[in-house]
Amino acid sequence: MSQKLTRREFLRAAVISTAAFAASCAPAPTPAPTAAPPTKAPAAAPTTAPAAKAPTTIEFLAWGDTTDAPAWEKLKPAYEAKFAGQKVNVTPVADPNNNFYTKLQTMFAGGTPPDLASFQGWEWQFYADKNLLAPVDDYVSRDKATSAYPQGFVSVEQSTKWKNKTYLVPLQMGVMIMFYAKKVFDEAGVAYPKDDWTFDQFVELAKKLTNADKKKFGYQPNGNWYRDIGWIVLTGKREFDNIIDPKKSQFGNADVAKMLQTVAFDMPHVQKTAPNPTDTSGAFTINTGACGMKYEGPWFLPQLNTPQLREQKKEVVFDVVRMPKAAGSGRPHRGWGEGVCVVKTPKADAAWEFAKYLISEEGNKMYSEVTGRIPSNLQIAESWWVPRSKELYGIENGKAFIEAFKEGQIDVVSAGVPRNKMWSEVVKPTAWDVINNGTGKPTDVLPKVDEKLNKMLDDYWKTR
Repeated sequence: MSQKLTRREFLRAAVISTAAFAASCAPAPTPAPTAAPPTKAPAAAPTTAPAAKAPTTIEFLAWGDTTDAPAWEKLKPAYEAKFAGQKVNVTPVADPNNNFYTKLQTMFAGGTPPDLASFQGWEWQFYADKNLLAPVDDYVSRDKATSAYPQGFVSVEQSTKWKNKTYLVPLQMGVMIMFYAKKVFDEAGVAYPKDDWTFDQFVELAKKLTNADKKKFGYQPNGNWYRDIGWIVLTGKREFDNIIDPKKSQFGNADVAKMLQTVAFDMPHVQKTAPNPTDTSGAFTINTGACGMKYEGPWFLPQLNTPQLREQKKEVVFDVVRMPKAAGSGRPHRGWGEGVCVVKTPKADAAWEFAKYLISEEGNKMYSEVTGRIPSNLQIAESWWVPRSKELYGIENGKAFIEAFKEGQIDVVSAGVPRNKMWSEVVKPTAWDVINNGTGKPTDVLPKVDEKLNKMLDDYWKTR
């Protein structure tokens, strides 16, 4: 998994060095979970909250992109002011799909793991399976911190649990829907999309909004697999036989390939209703008014229309709508829980305390206010975030995010072959790089992805 160590070397070093690190520290007043073998139950959290907490400094490896970094700048001092003696050292790392996990692997292998780490809902399982993370079930139960885990959401269950234990502390409801810039529609004399629109209507809208002479495009593509999962789920099919611990890759499925052929290849390279995804100038985006529609998540809201942007006359007036109906039943969307995990170090108790603050009403609202992300607390999301998003970002249809999340489908989860590894080693170089530059069609390159991923999966399952 690591670019510097073989997979075997990384796992061996991570487990050994984490155990050594824990052993070298003085015992905490309440024993934290240790790096015990997977078959041994981790130490339980105390049944009652301690009356006072000893001064503790925890290390937090956090998302450090332009969306989340400002949130930690507010949450860290707010927490430290509220709980005297508790300190958080935040190490922000940008680009969660590349640099972040490389940094995390290096820290584990070097014997200096963080006490708390940001995680997407499909990447932490690898670490939990190797007994490097602390389950939080006892903490959640003891402190009645259940509001971050809304019931009845399959994507939340799949994002937060592994082998019947809870590891992820979700800070947000991750979901992606369609953004549309009203000015582009108005200039083209085209009606805004409605929640009951279809995929064929989306394709036709993109054509009507496109004006080659004015360099206007109907749709701004994302140009990568994990963003295009939102299109894949609309087919009613998925790119693996199972989303949890798959054994077979099926990117070459006829319905999946056909959908990607349209949105990832034909629209930018044949129909010319989308800019070439390889363009890195930033000129042809929904932000600049050059594209009418873009498939995005709530973290994108602050980039388009905020009180500050309106004051500067730089806002993009827009709204959102659920993804169009396609062949799949219901209204599936890409959706997941995302947040932080407590690492098995002697400071696990203190790490949980900060995580608990992040999902409290105060912390969850503050995180959402800065990032635009939807709070993980469903009640807060519906009663506070929806009207607040209208006030902050000018959107009328904020409830579309909540409705889309209710039918959310998580990205692939594999403890042995994480999605990040699949993407960097196979899916990106074999498929999306050539799709984006127009030298390979999805119908041609996706079978090659299946061939390589199936070998990777077969090799993993042979060891189980």
